[in-house]
Amino acid sequence: MTNSNASDALFPEFSPITPEQWNEKIRQDLKGANPADLHWQSYEGIDVAPFYTKENLPSAARPSLYPTLRTSPNGQNDWLNLQPVRARGKGHEAIDKAANALTRGADGIHFIIEHGVDFDVDYLLQNIAVAEVPVSYTVSTEAANFLHHLLTGLYRKDIQLSQLRGFLKCSPILYSESYKQLDMEHALHLLEQSLDAPNFYALTINGSHFSNKGATLVQEIAISLAIAVCYTNGLTELGLPLESIFRNMQLHLTAGTNYFFEIAKFRAVRLLWAKVVEAYGAPAQAAGALRIHASTSHWHQATLDPHTNLLRHTTELMSAIIGGADSVEAEPFDSTYKEANPFSERIARNLSIILKEEAYLNKAIDPAAGSYYIESLTQQIAEKAWALFQEIEGLGGFIPASNAGFIQNLLKETSERKFKDIASGKEVVLGTNKFPNTNEKHEYNPEQLLQSREFDNTRAAYPYEVMRLATELHFRKKQRRPLAVVVHMGNAIQEHIHASFAREFFTCSGFTTQVLRVKTVNEAQSAVRDVEAQVIVMAAPDQQFHEFAEQFAKAMRAQHKQGPALILADDPLHLKDELRDHGFDEFLFQGCDTKEIIARIQERLGA
Repeated sequence: MTNSNASDALFPEFSPITPEQWNEKIRQDLKGANPADLHWQSYEGIDVAPFYTKENLPSAARPSLYPTLRTSPNGQNDWLNLQPVRARGKGHEAIDKAANALTRGADGIHFIIEHGVDFDVDYLLQNIAVAEVPVSYTVSTEAANFLHHLLTGLYRKDIQLSQLRGFLKCSPILYSESYKQLDMEHALHLLEQSLDAPNFYALTINGSHFSNKGATLVQEIAISLAIAVCYTNGLTELGLPLESIFRNMQLHLTAGTNYFFEIAKFRAVRLLWAKVVEAYGAPAQAAGALRIHASTSHWHQATLDPHTNLLRHTTELMSAIIGGADSVEAEPFDSTYKEANPFSERIARNLSIILKEEAYLNKAIDPAAGSYYIESLTQQIAEKAWALFQEIEGLGGFIPASNAGFIQNLLKETSERKFKDIASGKEVVLGTNKFPNTNEKHEYNPEQLLQSREFDNTRAAYPYEVMRLATELHFRKKQRRPLAVVVHMGNAIQEHIHASFAREFFTCSGFTTQVLRVKTVNEAQSAVRDVEAQVIVMAAPDQQFHEFAEQFAKAMRAQHKQGPALILADDPLHLKDELRDHGFDEFLFQGCDTKEIIARIQERLGA
């Protein structure tokens, strides 16, 4: 075999293609359309181009050198497949389930425990070899006492702390809506107990909390770093060495559905963590030891057409794994409406196993390295996250920024923008606001689910789910689905677009939809006279708005005193007040905020 230089071109007979040549080819293929339309902007404010070349590659993109963008180069891109198991009371049933999961492909267990003091540590140690498999814990209350009982149990079983593997996640920072309290003494107590356990991480920074409330991935990184710095400052003031803090700290992040962005996010976190460690003057090895745990996104999980969650979770896990997460866990696809069950838990567990055993994602370290697009995204995400992190630090750090309402306002503005984009159809949630399964059979009582405290109302799909479940309640009470009639008058493309959007909106909301094509207002009036519809949507040329208002809307109101909601499929701008006066309830068009429409329809359906 000949020895070739790594910089040699694979196919020297082909000359390099310049960005100018790519742009010229795009202009030719678009045949007069604007090439700028191929660009799009992410929620992070990143402009995404239609192609990337070597010129977009950051000069610092050298994955083999510090600061590393990946896990420690050990020959494989290995990760732990953790199964989350919820434990109540003493947790015996959860422990038995966990022991069974370890025989069926799980690499480790992540117990989610309601009350730490109730959990039976002795039963755990009898049934699970904690010295041989990683066992992690999220403890809602009494985390320090729980850890004390765990370590005492290890002592009684003559198990060394050095054998303990896993992590502890708790609430030393109280994740209320205020985010204003941080229990530094509690965190110190946790770390002091586990200093002799080099493979157990007792301080987990829970960045997933923010992304699951709708935060952008830049916000998730920046806020996580700000919390980590807050703990580092507080714990060093209490006398704990920097190396001990960094050795015991891990990040818990969420893997979302924006595939390439999420890969870049996990790589950018390591880059920025190296800057934080360097700022403290700690050894570079401390940055290289950063541990990242990733879980699938609650924000993107949907109740409607729930099997689509399997597709979401697969790409989310791939992003985290390719991005270099040390451990991952997948939520069961039906967890928004159903108690844990063997089938969905097995499928969730097997997603990671397939990516390792059949897709071989563990065979390449940092496979995204060198990608012009992902390297560029990594750099841009890192720069934006660092700028936001510095802004938070400029306000005094995480707690002062929270006290000033900065963190809360940040999350509120972002989630509201996302909700609006989903409501308008700009952002797609498959099976929820686009391509719904109209034959879906619900495995739950919609009324009980809507009233349940466990039904997460912070998810992206929630507003549409409320609308669809209200429709389902109407169906079960009336034994027929509510009807939305879209009256389409005119041949212009704009009327067609508005009519199609209205039909899709109500189909996604669980309605039976019917489109009537008419030529005149009189014909429209006759067509809907005997139709028992809950909603009538009008799509007509804007020059005929007055005619509709004067003739059609008034006639409908005279005919149906408590009749259907009357909606205009257009944005009449300055004519809205006049059209409302004549009987129109709402205006439905691409880009509108559908919250009011959903609320009015719910009222009419009696939900």
